[in-house]
Amino acid sequence: MEDYYDLIIIGAGITGSALAYVASRYSDMKSILVLEKYGKVAPLNSDSTNNSQTLHFGDIETNYTLEEAAHTKASAERVLYYSKMLSVSERSKIISPVQKMVLGVGPEEVKRLEKIYSPEMRKLFPGLKKLGRKELQKIEPNTIKGRDPDEEVSALLSDKGYMVNFGLLAKSFHEKAKKAGVKTIFNCPCINVNPIEDGHEVVTPRGNFKGRFVIFAAGTYSLYFAKKLGYDKNLSIFSVGGGFYIAPRVLKGKVYRVQAGGIPFAAIHGDPDITNPKVTRFGPTVSFPLALEVRKGGTTLDYLKTFDFDIPTIQSLFNILFNKDILRIMRRNAVYPMPLFGKNLFIKNEVSKIVPSLTADKIYFDKSVGGIRPQIIDENKRFLSMGASKIRGNNIMFNITPSPGATSSLQSAMDDIVYISTLLDIKLDEERMERELGRFDYKHLKEKINGHKQI
Repeated sequence: MEDYYDLIIIGAGITGSALAYVASRYSDMKSILVLEKYGKVAPLNSDSTNNSQTLHFGDIETNYTLEEAAHTKASAERVLYYSKMLSVSERSKIISPVQKMVLGVGPEEVKRLEKIYSPEMRKLFPGLKKLGRKELQKIEPNTIKGRDPDEEVSALLSDKGYMVNFGLLAKSFHEKAKKAGVKTIFNCPCINVNPIEDGHEVVTPRGNFKGRFVIFAAGTYSLYFAKKLGYDKNLSIFSVGGGFYIAPRVLKGKVYRVQAGGIPFAAIHGDPDITNPKVTRFGPTVSFPLALEVRKGGTTLDYLKTFDFDIPTIQSLFNILFNKDILRIMRRNAVYPMPLFGKNLFIKNEVSKIVPSLTADKIYFDKSVGGIRPQIIDENKRFLSMGASKIRGNNIMFNITPSPGATSSLQSAMDDIVYISTLLDIKLDEERMERELGRFDYKHLKEKINGHKQI
């Protein structure tokens, strides 16, 4: 007999695990099922080796508007609220305070930081501090050691620095959801989804499962299935890979760089590793793999199926690939992983801006580290779309979460459960959710949802 559930979640990465946790803790859903393609929780981009382990607040993200920064701050603070409910031992493994700053090198970048450090930004982030060369020498000395004394340099130091093992955070969500009765089936890839009278039927090699509501939290594959089911033909995926060089611990904390204007790729930055305090990771180097999953063969054909191959798509790709900033990033990053001369160029072009005294013999490229982020092509705008996207259909949803998707996992889950409650006869314990995860404007969100939902 085919199983029937209130909610089926496709994917047990951090987005899917957060949703399972929120749905099981704050709603009266009786049955929730998670289907995971691989054999464990957080097997791909949520794993600690495949991301920068940063809890993003929007304070040092130089491409964010003030509104985007405020939204990211609220999302990040929900992760902090959750961490306070954990035992001291569990919390210390998952999240740890760390020094964090954005560094500007040269007059143009220094000027951009001055502009970002506005009264409005200081009001939103009252702990944000501007640093000059002397302060940097004390706080992060290796950013100044060996630097040309005439080179202009400044930084914005955040008081909201945290590094997070997002893989362990996803497992924490998953364990608490499991205790609340959520069922997970591993090694169970979704093959297809068929609409039925009261929901959808998910077809897998391990049987068919029916759900009143289905949510895809499957990274790049969310859009693949959205397209397969005929939803939203105006989006495509532009897979962006990220790799990392490993060096001895040369930085006290996280040192980010000023981003290229309007480009959703992080500039090369230096990060401590929450799993190994003896190293600093430099990255992510940028690649553009024709694949949907990192180090997983056989996903190229599926990747191509996320494109419509019509005139808007071709124009979008042309605008992306011939953007001067993206072209520069592509040319440089193509050689960085190469043996011999690759790391010398990486040191010269990237690392020397952060740690001028670090030499090539001290670093190596780790091929086992790095993930794929699903950057979204908006074919209406003919360019890349910043941030996450939710495609909503008739009792089905597709979450596509580029960086900072892990930071926004609880916020995304809260949005989703409120959305589901407006469609189905599901009650939420809004008071408990707000008490445990922070203030939440339910009325405004419900009004927004009612104005945009598809039924």
